[in-house]
Amino acid sequence: MPQLRLILPMVLALLFLIVPGAAAADMPAVPTSAMPAHFALGISAGPGDTWMPESGVPWDYAYQYLASGVNTGSGWRTWNDNAQFPLWYAQGAAKNHYVPVFSYYMLLQSNGPCGGCDEARKDLAHLNDPALMAAYYQDFALLMQRLGAGTADGVAGYGGPAIVHVEPDLSGYAMHAVLSARQCFGFCTGSGNDPSLPKAAVARSGVPAVAGYPDTYQGFSWALLHLRDLYAPNVKLAFHISDWATLHDVGLDTDPNEDVAGLGTAAGMFAKLSGAGQAPTGTSTYDLLFNDVSDRDAGYYSHVYGRQGVWWDRTNQTLPNFHRWEQYVSAAGSAAGRPMMVWQIPIGNQYFRTENNSDGHYQDNRVEYFLSHVDELRQAGIVGLLFGAGNAGSTVNVDGKHDGVTNPAPICTQEGTSGPPICNDHPSSLPDDDGGYLRLAAQRYYASLGDTFATHP
Repeated sequence: MPQLRLILPMVLALLFLIVPGAAAADMPAVPTSAMPAHFALGISAGPGDTWMPESGVPWDYAYQYLASGVNTGSGWRTWNDNAQFPLWYAQGAAKNHYVPVFSYYMLLQSNGPCGGCDEARKDLAHLNDPALMAAYYQDFALLMQRLGAGTADGVAGYGGPAIVHVEPDLSGYAMHAVLSARQCFGFCTGSGNDPSLPKAAVARSGVPAVAGYPDTYQGFSWALLHLRDLYAPNVKLAFHISDWATLHDVGLDTDPNEDVAGLGTAAGMFAKLSGAGQAPTGTSTYDLLFNDVSDRDAGYYSHVYGRQGVWWDRTNQTLPNFHRWEQYVSAAGSAAGRPMMVWQIPIGNQYFRTENNSDGHYQDNRVEYFLSHVDELRQAGIVGLLFGAGNAGSTVNVDGKHDGVTNPAPICTQEGTSGPPICNDHPSSLPDDDGGYLRLAAQRYYASLGDTFATHP
């Protein structure tokens, strides 16, 4: 559901203008000892967040969008003095023992050609605009300087462990372009599952640091790796794999004969060739894969938009379901040879009465399923979960609606199950908009790991 990612980063960007500084044995391993070795949990949090440290959960990750374009005058570089927003965010996260994670979502919202185009065509047009891409590489290099250990523009960098998640959705559109001539929009030199076929302005951008890389999507991906190597080798880069990248959306598809593992392998090979498993001599590779299951709660889609088929069957009897999605991400991770993080997971649940499918209290079942099937996720090559709403109106973990503890009448539904109806008949005592399900389930998960993880040191 790529077209709906636009709203939240823009809202966050406006808010942050006033913020002060402050695996399974046969699966790819976590990429570095500096990252959590256990199956790790994180959550979306703004700078200065107090909910995370007060939640009683020793979270491993805190994540934040960097958005609003590279040449608009309102991108992350303007959110604080001297472009220190990511530096201060990383320092604040580290102070609470969280690894900072940044979703770098800058291409779409930049000023460039094809202003009235849909997201896919606009991304590809922007990727091929030399002036825009010159600003893009300079912007990304500055981010790496702020997160690296060196000093740039008189500002000492962060230097600690961090993750930068590169351009959610873009890789899916690049893969679409070479799999379907109709979705190439003239920006390809051929067809096939090959990231060297979509065109991009890399050497053509005129930026000396990336002049040695080809003018292709593959070259673009390698160029970002090179900038990371130059300025911030401490940063782990994550390559995004969308559920819909192969032209078949495994999160919605109900064809029982679909070769889901084959689709995952294709997506993983595209990632591998883009730099997730191989790169030119002297250039390192992407360390992680990121996948997202939806940009908002299933209850939002079904009750606000009236969309059918958006729920995953928690019993795994009908399609779409969790086992099918696990086949896809497992195959993708295996093909690329990289561990998988699941990102921007909707926070709604079907447990607490709080979740009655009203604004800010929409139901979903992924938090419940994931946190009760951690071993199953590990077997699929997943090493961590990052929870957070992708759009305004979705359920959040804080009291976002400022309505305190709410316990409306329970509702029973067969959304998300092919078994007996699910009733959210448990009263909550917490003001969180999800009734506190995420924080309580995460507390239980970390407690199960033993005393070491019961609290942060």
